Amino acid sequence: MRILHVTDTYAPTVGGIEVLVRTLAESQAVVGLEVTVLTCTPDRVAHPCLSGDVEVCRDPRALHSLVSDADVVHGHVSAFSPLALRGVEMGARADAAAVASVHSVWGSAWPLFRAAAAVRGWTDLPIQWAAVSEVAAGPVGRALPGHDVLVVPNAVDTGFWAPQGSPRHTDVVTVVAVMRMAGRKRPLALVDVLERMRALVPGHVAVRAVLVGDGPLLGSVRRRLDQRGMSEWVRTPGDVSHAELRELYRRSQVFVSPSTHESFGLAALEARAAGLAVVARSQTGIAEFLADGVEGLLADSDSGLAEHLAHLCVDEPLRGRIVAHNHAHRPALDWSCVRERTTALYLRAGALDIEATHAA
Repeated sequence: MRILHVTDTYAPTVGGIEVLVRTLAESQAVVGLEVTVLTCTPDRVAHPCLSGDVEVCRDPRALHSLVSDADVVHGHVSAFSPLALRGVEMGARADAAAVASVHSVWGSAWPLFRAAAAVRGWTDLPIQWAAVSEVAAGPVGRALPGHDVLVVPNAVDTGFWAPQGSPRHTDVVTVVAVMRMAGRKRPLALVDVLERMRALVPGHVAVRAVLVGDGPLLGSVRRRLDQRGMSEWVRTPGDVSHAELRELYRRSQVFVSPSTHESFGLAALEARAAGLAVVARSQTGIAEFLADGVEGLLADSDSGLAEHLAHLCVDEPLRGRIVAHNHAHRPALDWSCVRERTTALYLRAGALDIEATHAA
């Protein structure tokens, strides 16, 4: 079975789609599938190249030849993904099993996608549409009436993120956020939330925060922290490796996501797998894998985020109970589970011999 993943963005760019596509492709290659990733994201090495057992081609001009050799064409779609959508169209017209996975919340932009679907003929093509959460699937369904939009969530390597031993007792409550420092992720709003949180927490309670990530707003975040006298207890280290982030999680208790347009929340799932209590907005895809009051706390507003964070800082029994639960129970969204759901998605799209490949 030859699978072609088509994505407009890929490593070395850092983000949810990039991590998802790379990890899914590697997971499929491990079980014997022939996997190629096509992207227009440049790198400094010769192309095409190998990443483990996955071929990575960074020349969009190869799209036609790669599609013609593929049994499954899997496009990974965000708010703007011309290469991925062109690949899915071409795959559907070439009688490959064509799948389009939507990784973002189209929101109020869904009428634009509906117009594009009419112009490009998506509704008449045998494309199986999917989304990473119910939150993301809703606008896709409105843009493509009459088409089933299946939900296939993201996944993490729960073994890699799993905490070691029992939760550590510490006199300092550490709050972590991991995001691209860009407007859609709302890092400046998070500074406001943390300032409000600190005002709600008694002075004798020691709190620190670490905001991990890089992007165009990192400088603005640092300036706002300096202006408000928060730099002494809030660090902004920029991007860190997964190994470094895992070590940070092992010294932390709480994760916070301020995003209001989170289609899934991969960073939140990683933190949950690492044993942290997660605080997030209730309107996002995070709410679909986070049990409120059990694995974390969900808020309807930024003021609610600040109040929940302050509550976890002050209420040690509540914080300890949630962290202990997350240490003891791994989330179900591991790659072994999601890879099988992706296989079912390919079969639904018309792949014929993938089951035989797995059996072999």
